[in-house]
Amino acid sequence: MLAKGISDEQPGKEEEQTIKSESDALLGMLNVRAASLGAPDGHSDRVALYALAIGRRLDLPRKMLLDLKSAAILHDIGKVGISPSIVEKLGRLSDREFEIMRLHSTIAIRMLERVPELQDSIPMIKHHHERFDGKGYPDGLSGHDIPLGARIIAVAETFDILVSDVPWRDALPVKDALQELQNCAGTQFDPMVVEAFLTAIREGDIDLGDELRDEQPKTQRMAAN
Repeated sequence: MLAKGISDEQPGKEEEQTIKSESDALLGMLNVRAASLGAPDGHSDRVALYALAIGRRLDLPRKMLLDLKSAAILHDIGKVGISPSIVEKLGRLSDREFEIMRLHSTIAIRMLERVPELQDSIPMIKHHHERFDGKGYPDGLSGHDIPLGARIIAVAETFDILVSDVPWRDALPVKDALQELQNCAGTQFDPMVVEAFLTAIREGDIDLGDELRDEQPKTQRMAAN
């Protein structure tokens, strides 16, 4: 009976190990693909850097910081399911192209749902294009109904895009990008998250170079809504 009991347990352990191996392989592939989406400028890595700085300022627990890092690195992974002619287009998207591009948030969920380690990161990825005022996508969530990690990634990603060259405009000066975040606090962004990002910059948590140290604004603390 003892031998039978051991024999009965073994397939379960082997199956668990197989699932873990497949999960690790898929996670590795996704990380490589996410990096290539941000190449050559390292967009996803910078979004993760900014998101973690915000998370630490908000005193998030270690597990949530790890989930946030994964979500930030993989936030655009759903774009692998969008036509390269749209993703790589040099110029503004048409209304139709933009509607297709918006699908990347939900495409990502279908890609990631097989990875147990990412289950707590998935809501952050899915909802990082929601707006604090409820006018975002894919579900039109508002305020604190939006997962906190998604609200953090929204600020981190937008800042990186604002200070980067894109086909339709040059990079904004850091001070202008920070002012834009403040202007959109309470509408597009969670004011608490914006303030945490500004604090992280003022306190030197993020090194954005000499330009930032010269330009960083002296902001007044905003109340979180």
